[in-house]
Amino acid sequence: MLPADPNIPIKDDEEVISRKLDEKLMELHSLFEVSQTLNSSLKLTAILDNILLTPMGKMLISRGIVLLQYKKNIFRVETLKGLPTSVIGDEIKIECTCSGPQFVDQIDETDNPWIQYFREKSIELVIPIRSSNKILGMIGFGKKISKTKYLQSELNFLNSLSNIASSAIENGLMIIELQEVNRKLDKKVQELNTLFDIGKELNSTLDSDKILNLLSYAIMGEMMINRAMVFTRENDHFELAISKGHRSTADLSEFKNTQELSTFQQISESFQLRDHPQKSPIIDKLYKAGFRVIVPMRIQDETKGILTIGEKINKQDFVQEELEFLYTLGNEAMICLENARLFEETLEKQRIEEELELAREIQQRLLPKSCPKIPGFEIAAMNIPSRQVGGDYYDCISLDSNRTCLAIADVSGKGIPASLLMSNVQAGLHAMIDSGMRLSEIAAKINNMVHRNTGYDRFITFYFGILEHDSRKFGCVNAGHNPPYLFHQDGSFQLLDKGGLILGMMPNIVYQKEEVQLQSGDWIIMFTDGVSEAMNEHDEEFEEHRIEEIVKANLQASAEEMKDALYKAVKNFTKGVPQSDDITMVIVKVLQ
Repeated sequence: MLPADPNIPIKDDEEVISRKLDEKLMELHSLFEVSQTLNSSLKLTAILDNILLTPMGKMLISRGIVLLQYKKNIFRVETLKGLPTSVIGDEIKIECTCSGPQFVDQIDETDNPWIQYFREKSIELVIPIRSSNKILGMIGFGKKISKTKYLQSELNFLNSLSNIASSAIENGLMIIELQEVNRKLDKKVQELNTLFDIGKELNSTLDSDKILNLLSYAIMGEMMINRAMVFTRENDHFELAISKGHRSTADLSEFKNTQELSTFQQISESFQLRDHPQKSPIIDKLYKAGFRVIVPMRIQDETKGILTIGEKINKQDFVQEELEFLYTLGNEAMICLENARLFEETLEKQRIEEELELAREIQQRLLPKSCPKIPGFEIAAMNIPSRQVGGDYYDCISLDSNRTCLAIADVSGKGIPASLLMSNVQAGLHAMIDSGMRLSEIAAKINNMVHRNTGYDRFITFYFGILEHDSRKFGCVNAGHNPPYLFHQDGSFQLLDKGGLILGMMPNIVYQKEEVQLQSGDWIIMFTDGVSEAMNEHDEEFEEHRIEEIVKANLQASAEEMKDALYKAVKNFTKGVPQSDDITMVIVKVLQ
């Protein structure tokens, strides 16, 4: 063992070492207490306050500031001591690479212009708050009240404090984030509950006006707005469906029916008028009228309506969540309006069908229930409308024991208009046929009646005559109808085409009567163009030559069989193609 050096003061060295150990213990104890304090709270403001208060009290520092990074290189003042509270919220762009405490006056302002902010606030020392090689924030401290400089041990303490604080700050930030998520979730749940309640009200009715009223009041109540309008699309333009919050109808005159709104057909998301990239007259007009938001009402990826939302009563801006809420509510309302429209259309269709069925019954009553039984003759007839009601007409009117009127007609067009005109012809014929007038006179009077009561686009082809049973004479008039065939037993035929123009074309037409002498085995074949012009899938017409072939092939048949043979041939010819016109036939066979 070497002898001790008599020149070294052993006792003094031990005291220095002991004092340094005590200081370290106190520092560690202080850091431990700070760590406990910081980690005992999950409230960010409390954590940040403790980060400042602990060293400021321990070292008698005059002021302190904490900034947190909330975007890349953008730091915001979160808390401070010894500085004006107006500084809180300041945002500074900081690009810092320092890993520990640095004195402000030692940082080059040329490369770090952000340091000027700290100098202006009399901050002497800055310390980065780091976690996993990323900077969470910055701590800044002013001068000590004692005017003394920071010792190395104090810098070490502050650096350790910064490292300890980083995990507590991360926890605090996480809690804030979780609270924000929970707040948004709570708001979403509330919105969903509100949408559910409003949706339940909207779906409780199929009255469009009630739906529009419910929607308007719901929006004004939920958003606290002063006015709202709803436009619904009709064909290629939008029409004002309802308005709330306007003082007079004069305010609405410019929005009653405007083609300018058609520009909104392409929008698929809610937007604020002031943010719209393309200014237009309608946007300026709506903004001046006090509206701030446009909300499309969509169904099946198509904008069928528009909500225009006025400004809030408290003048606050609309946030994205509110725009999303309005969009969802608008779409739900549009579905309800569409359901109401479909329901109304169904009711209207049902009403029309009931009326058509009634019209069909009435029309069928106007036609003969059966063909008369005449000695020496067979008569068969049929009428099959292409719709519920048709424009074809036939009749067999017994005038007396020796005379029967036979008639067939085809009114232009189809459906109810044609059936109404047909009923006029039927009524006119019944009124005049047994009046003693000549057939040509009756045709002329019916023509004038049709001309007076119809437009230029309505006309009637008409053929009628009187069959005398005993003499077998048949006098007839053809007013532009498909000429009936008079077939003879040997297969030869002639057309019964004498008469005049179709009914309704012009007034005071003179008609000619034709009279033929019928022989045993003769056939009179009357038909409408629903037979001769029946189309097959190749757009070919049945045509008269097929009628002639079928009649010749069935000259020995009964009148009923002839009728059925013609109808069967037409149906086979048009197989697979819907019936496009009324089919009407009157078949007369002269017996032996």
